[in-house]
Amino acid sequence: MSPRFAFACTAGAVLLATSFAASAVDRPGMGGAELFNFHSCVNCHGAEGKNPVSRLVPSIGGMDAAEIEENALRILRGETDSEEAKLMKSAVAYSQACDAPPTTAEIQKIAEWLSTL
Repeated sequence: MSPRFAFACTAGAVLLATSFAASAVDRPGMGGAELFNFHSCVNCHGAEGKNPVSRLVPSIGGMDAAEIEENALRILRGETDSEEAKLMKSAVAYSQACDAPPTTAEIQKIAEWLSTL
């Protein structure tokens, strides 16, 4: 990874951590399942959020939507420094979609979809 790309991704993660306002990067046409895949959540949480790749990654499929949303937002705002949080922040910072991290509205859509599984 080039230093310039790493800086851009890190800058994106900092922006994500400081502001979750809906913006032009919001993809309103995508549903929760599509956003879960687009933002690479599936890579760590597994299909339908029920098959995590590591003991550090929680199984989130079927959890309460408000709990999923609250936990994701707290982690991405940097309000927790657990090993799980560090892993998630790192995944967001270096994902292929790092130039367009999930907005609050997208996290809500993902959480609502996951809660139905």
